[in-house]
Amino acid sequence: MIQKNQYFFTVLLFFLFLLGSAGMALAQQYSITVSSGEIDRSGSVVSFYFPEDVDPGVYRMTAENGEETLLQVGDNNKASFILDHLAAGESRNYQADLNPQPTDPVVRKEIDDVLITFFTGDRKILSYYHRDNTPPAELDDRYKRGGYIHPIKSPSGILLSSHLNPDLHPHHSGIWSAWTRTQFQGRTPDFWNPHANSGRVDQADSLEVAWEGPVHAGLKAKHHFVDLSASAPVIALNEEWEVKVYPGAGNGEFLMFDLKVTQTANTAQPLVLPEYHYGGVGFRGHLDWNDPDNVTFLTSEGLGRDGHGTRVKWTHIGGHSDGELAGIAIMSHPSNYRHPQTVRIHPDEPFFNYAPTQLGEMSIEPGSPYVVKYRYITYDGEPDPDQINQMWMDFAYPAGVTVRSQN
Repeated sequence: MIQKNQYFFTVLLFFLFLLGSAGMALAQQYSITVSSGEIDRSGSVVSFYFPEDVDPGVYRMTAENGEETLLQVGDNNKASFILDHLAAGESRNYQADLNPQPTDPVVRKEIDDVLITFFTGDRKILSYYHRDNTPPAELDDRYKRGGYIHPIKSPSGILLSSHLNPDLHPHHSGIWSAWTRTQFQGRTPDFWNPHANSGRVDQADSLEVAWEGPVHAGLKAKHHFVDLSASAPVIALNEEWEVKVYPGAGNGEFLMFDLKVTQTANTAQPLVLPEYHYGGVGFRGHLDWNDPDNVTFLTSEGLGRDGHGTRVKWTHIGGHSDGELAGIAIMSHPSNYRHPQTVRIHPDEPFFNYAPTQLGEMSIEPGSPYVVKYRYITYDGEPDPDQINQMWMDFAYPAGVTVRSQN
């Protein structure tokens, strides 16, 4: 009798296992509907979350017209793919087959002792200093740091950024993040100007994670805002960067990457940011652009250098680098604090940043992170304002996605 009961119990468990496995298989089939809304989509990055656990990896989706698209799934069930084209007001249905697909990464990474560099094909897009740089002999160790992006390239390989310039603002480093005028625990550390000896920003022990894939590659890294004006150094802010690098846009006319910055108070005291005309995430252009006659600015509102202090959605900066004309557009997301954010455009130099402190005092409070998102696109030749604006619209108001399980 006992043996019969054991046999029955074993058969029942096997049956339940098969039933559960079938249910899991069904749960791994999804119908995905993408809606363009009121915007024409072309080469758009589309992201969404699966309602159930999906292993990170690369999968295949098939559209109703039979075309196949690769789907990249990362942590937390977040999936992304590139939408080739979808006219305003239209929608498209896909069936997702969540069987892993072995593929070579379209956007790949290379890591050495100091830099992580991202490529699409043989084209270099950007590098990030995950370890300290090596300043030239004219500069002391105060300028030794990591945690910033440089170099940045145009689609044809033209250099767009600079760093460690001994003659002019050597603390400007490609794309970097810092605050200038601050109040913290009764002191006034300056994290922007390391030569002031009151504060600095350091990368926090290399990369946290880095990846590559057919839709995007990227990294996450942590930085520390260190107050040096206390009797002993104090970390005032913890900062996380998430960088996502894409294969390109506009049939290869553009290279594109996103930067998400999250800053959190490291102590029970806030970092207060009084009104000031610059500070935040900065950009320093090519050395040739130090000649004001060799560089132009253009804001989304049609202004040039006179756009300083205005609220804009995007800003172009570009000029001739080693004799070749190229540029970069820096886009601000509508979710950013005080959107549209005001901008700092230097009257003579190739420097730009979104500076929300121009509109008055702000603070980063314990338990309330400060988060900003920016998109960067690079291109050769003159900027096309209409196309840049279209790409900003796509960044600001992404396509809608509905996900249905096919159980």
